[in-house]
Amino acid sequence: MKMFNIIKKNRNIIGLTGACIVNNILYMFLNTFMVAYFITLTNYNYSKISIYYVLSFVGILLTFLILGKTVKNKSQVLIFRCGIVLYFIYILTVALLREKITTYYAFLGFFYGIVQGLFWLACHVLINEYTNKIENKFISIKSMISKTVKIIFPIIFGISIEASSFPYIAKIILVLSVIQFSFSLLVQDEDMISEKKYALKEYIRYIKNNEKFKIAYKINIYDGIVCYLLETLITILIVMTFKTSFNLGILTTIFSCLSILSVYIFQLKFKSNKKVLLVCCAIMVISVIALLFKINRITVIIYNLCASLFLVILSNTAETKNYLIVNEDQKVIDEYLVEHQVLAQTYLNVSRIISYILLFIASLFNNILFFKIMMIFATMGIVGYSKAMMCLDTSENNNL
Repeated sequence: MKMFNIIKKNRNIIGLTGACIVNNILYMFLNTFMVAYFITLTNYNYSKISIYYVLSFVGILLTFLILGKTVKNKSQVLIFRCGIVLYFIYILTVALLREKITTYYAFLGFFYGIVQGLFWLACHVLINEYTNKIENKFISIKSMISKTVKIIFPIIFGISIEASSFPYIAKIILVLSVIQFSFSLLVQDEDMISEKKYALKEYIRYIKNNEKFKIAYKINIYDGIVCYLLETLITILIVMTFKTSFNLGILTTIFSCLSILSVYIFQLKFKSNKKVLLVCCAIMVISVIALLFKINRITVIIYNLCASLFLVILSNTAETKNYLIVNEDQKVIDEYLVEHQVLAQTYLNVSRIISYILLFIASLFNNILFFKIMMIFATMGIVGYSKAMMCLDTSENNNL
């Protein structure tokens, strides 16, 4: 494939791809298995996990707002590597605390936000810079490789958590962190530091009347609901239904295999057009509605099957469009790339914060009715997510 040839010739793309793939594995551990372990420890009380996420998204938002100037005018790669090092320290802390994570959940949430903020503030900018013109293929290849490595790790994490073997998990995380940091050493930014002063307000004035950028930020808002809140809700349902982290690991592995197939077929056969997005949206909405009527093993598996085949297409399309829109505006690339990422993450994290505050409120009632109301809210997010993407013009280069 042409994309693989490009990767071979570009050490920066290799470094970014590798670091992002390892990050996805670590993310899977923290945002799937840690949630499962957390709600098991708290006897399915998801109020604390809601606060954990709210504080983590506040941490991400503050990191982007405070360090935007540093990334633009000093060093992107330094911030990128700091995020990787702190990520290892964070996960090691979680592994060592074990059951005490329910005591220190507020600190862990905010710390996690700072870690993610450091990593993604620099990573998004670097991806825009180094994958210009090949962003659609970059997202697809990254997604397929990430899903491939996720075939094995879910079962490893599931067995480890089930056996409470956190020292074993720490060893796995150590190896992954070393690999991730090694990939980051391939990324350089000597020529990428901007001499133009960081100017968020100036950038907002520049894109104020740009409809494509407005829609892109709407996609970020819906992304916070669909790819974060909904994922947490489904993880809670899986644990409630299947009871063990080992079962969660097996299911995650199976669904990762299906996601690889979905992304591969979509990459080769289809364009990101309104019909494809409409079909994906309709199937996802129907699968969530099925859960509203009956929560059992069959409906949970059906939802995850649909998510593996169709939600992955929606999320990949959204990620590609976000990078593509920026790369179509040379002035943004040259002068406002960091400002764009800060603004995009502001919309995304405000959406996440509001979503998880609502989840916290629902948790106070400890009633399945309010949980289902959150599912309805997430379903509306899927519709808005798809509609926003349909509003954007597609081109021949916008294939996944």
